[in-house]
Amino acid sequence: MDNCYPGFYRLRKSWEYRLIKKMGCKYTTPHFVLLARDNNINNSRLGITVSRRVGNAVQRNRLKRVIREFFRTRVHLYPALTDYSIIAKPGTALLSSSEINIELNKVFSLTAIKSD
Repeated sequence: MDNCYPGFYRLRKSWEYRLIKKMGCKYTTPHFVLLARDNNINNSRLGITVSRRVGNAVQRNRLKRVIREFFRTRVHLYPALTDYSIIAKPGTALLSSSEINIELNKVFSLTAIKSD
């Protein structure tokens, strides 16, 4: 996989987020909520929601970059043909990149166990 994060790996429409919320499975950690739902597309996609309660714009953008990079480098490890929506909880912006990666790894591992 190359070093880009193309548009077909992203959830873009609000109806896609609503569908995952309505029909998906929910996994939680202290700092994240992960919603997952099977799709009928050729790849997994990721959507990220970070509200203003999480931090200022710099913190929110950093958090989104770390989450996208985590997903980009590990998309092949998790169940294929799945849409993921990650919601950051308040206080997440205070974590370091390694702490975010550890917590995301835990929550994505839960989805791999449940799908088997």
